[in-house]
Amino acid sequence: MTCITNMILTTAIQDGAWMNSDYGSIDTINEYLSKNYQGTKLYSVENRAGGHKPISCDIFVCAVDYLELNEFIAVFEKINWDKPAEVQLLIKDHNDLTFTSYYPKT
Repeated sequence: MTCITNMILTTAIQDGAWMNSDYGSIDTINEYLSKNYQGTKLYSVENRAGGHKPISCDIFVCAVDYLELNEFIAVFEKINWDKPAEVQLLIKDHNDLTFTSYYPKT
């Protein structure tokens, strides 16, 4: 039996990217996920949005089996986001009917 947690993370466009790497602050989360969850990473999906204009934020998604939610939220909250007001983490556990929103501590 699996216990899948779905995640959607939205950030300012290239939050921290020019200082750190291609996706900046996302690297911290991806390092944690990759190390603890068999190479799992958040993947960028904003290029798949429909419409005639580019979407005005970065959007990342992933599904994680047996996520230690409290530990993951602690990692998320420690990140020094360039624009924390534009960051939103949505998490839906296997038992949840809807997503729960998390925001950086400011």
